[in-house]
Amino acid sequence: MWLSGLRKAELIGVIRASFAQLNLPDQRRIRRVAAAQILLGFLDLLGIAIVGLVASLAVTGINSKSPTGLMERVLHLVNLDSLSFQWQTAILAFIALCTFICRSLLSMFFIQKTLKFLGRCGAEITSDLFGKVLSQSLSDLNKSSPQQYLYSLTSGVEVITLRIIGSTVTLIADATLLIFLFVALVFVDLPMTIIATLVVGLMSWVLYRLTTAKSKILGQSYSTLDISSRETLIDAITAYREIAAKGRFGYFEREFRRSRLKVSSSLAEYNLMPYTGKYVIETSIIIAAFLVAGAQFVLTDAVNAITTLSIFMAAGSRLAPAVLRIQQGMVGLNNGWGIAESTLKMIEDVKHLRIPGKEFQSFSTTHKGFNPIVELKNVSFKYPLSSSEVISMVSLTIEPGESVAIVGPSGSGKTTLFDLVLGILSPTSGTITISGENARDAILKWPGAIGYVPQEIYLSNSTIAQNVALGFDLKEISDIEIWRALKEAQLSQFVSSRIEGLSTNLGGRGIKISGGQKQRLGIARALLTKPRILLLDEATSALDSQTEHEVSEAIDSLKGDVTLLCIAHRLSTAKRADRVIYLEAGKMLAQGSFEEVKAAVPNFHNQAQLMDLG
Repeated sequence: MWLSGLRKAELIGVIRASFAQLNLPDQRRIRRVAAAQILLGFLDLLGIAIVGLVASLAVTGINSKSPTGLMERVLHLVNLDSLSFQWQTAILAFIALCTFICRSLLSMFFIQKTLKFLGRCGAEITSDLFGKVLSQSLSDLNKSSPQQYLYSLTSGVEVITLRIIGSTVTLIADATLLIFLFVALVFVDLPMTIIATLVVGLMSWVLYRLTTAKSKILGQSYSTLDISSRETLIDAITAYREIAAKGRFGYFEREFRRSRLKVSSSLAEYNLMPYTGKYVIETSIIIAAFLVAGAQFVLTDAVNAITTLSIFMAAGSRLAPAVLRIQQGMVGLNNGWGIAESTLKMIEDVKHLRIPGKEFQSFSTTHKGFNPIVELKNVSFKYPLSSSEVISMVSLTIEPGESVAIVGPSGSGKTTLFDLVLGILSPTSGTITISGENARDAILKWPGAIGYVPQEIYLSNSTIAQNVALGFDLKEISDIEIWRALKEAQLSQFVSSRIEGLSTNLGGRGIKISGGQKQRLGIARALLTKPRILLLDEATSALDSQTEHEVSEAIDSLKGDVTLLCIAHRLSTAKRADRVIYLEAGKMLAQGSFEEVKAAVPNFHNQAQLMDLG
């Protein structure tokens, strides 16, 4: 057996799991394609039979003999018996040529259609997987690195569709062709067929044994090393300032060089395998042909020898590519097996999830029916595999139009509480409702009714308008709405001063604007949809004093109309809030006005005195 029982079961499992990613209509279509390619094998048989007839006819004509037996019946059947020997040979040779060309052209046609079809399937699998990945909770999302997601969503899915499914279809077609050829050759000459099969089969088996295990290891190694090298690259770019300050560019260059050298070595070894297989298969076909030729000329007459040899040579011309494709296909399957396992596991992990917001939601600033009230009842949360709670038994109600500041020492659970309100984490116990709905359901039901401004603003390598409209199509948003949001965020004057205005490109990660401008653009993004609830993670932290004052005034002007929930690292922000909530070790120690919380919590009182706010 070429594979042990366990490895065979694992490989079959990967193939079945890969085909399971196709929907039922696509599965039926791929079966029809496989059946069509199998039927093409009969054209090969027809062409080979005609070649044998031509060879036999040629020898008979050279010896000035008349066709007899099967040859005579075939010539009569195709209405060539009345023609001269030369015309009979020429016409049959032309038919054989057309048969082989027709077979090749049809094969190319089906391969092209199959690759396009699998490419489309891959795009659909990728988009579905991407949507489900995004629908995970934040804690589940963070189980894999961005580079692991990137690799699985691109290379991993391509391997599943093109290498696993595509190779399997090709293997079935080529294996069927080999069976057809073997059966046909058995009828021509059983002993010679056994000799040729033993030679080619033995060489193929040895080659497969040498490459099968190695190809899977190379596939696993390549995916791991490629992800690692990409992570090194992203880490270096993301931490550029810190690396520059330490003068450690050389370290990252060496690490990247080391990982890429390993990737290239793994890739080179894999790419060498098809060439090795090609030369081994070609050599085995030549050896088999010489053995058949020698035996035929020793044991039979010239007519039978040349006819049989012609058939074997014609069969060999179709046999060699088929065996080579099978060998390469098995190598590809084993290599793809190693790469696809992690992607299939990711698909399995998220298959139960529903893609949120898949239905198109148009841009809106009205949010009809939305009530900006937030209620938390006995909410607790702990991360998977952690024994301690990050949030413990928090209950509070934030009324419509109220402004609430969340304060507390680092690690007290402020950001986690925000993540729970945003629905990107689910409480371990307790409930969170917004406008009477589950937090995540409320966000999906009224997209844009809740605005969020993080400390670190993500900006894409696109225009100001596109960055403000993040998640919405610019075609459905008027420039008036964008300018209104920019004005509220105190950024309209800066944008007006740019020659290209809203079409100004910000560069990668917003490199063309300052940190304060990034922060204001993030605020404009949150205000674009006129949210009824606004969550701010100290949104003015990167602003200068004057701009902070102006933006704070703009935010304060929303009080009464918008429910404001702010993580306040600066106590000056907390002092302006209607209510202050003090968290420590995930527990709500106090809530009330600024003065009430200061009186209740000594640490907060001390901080206020240090900042002359007491």
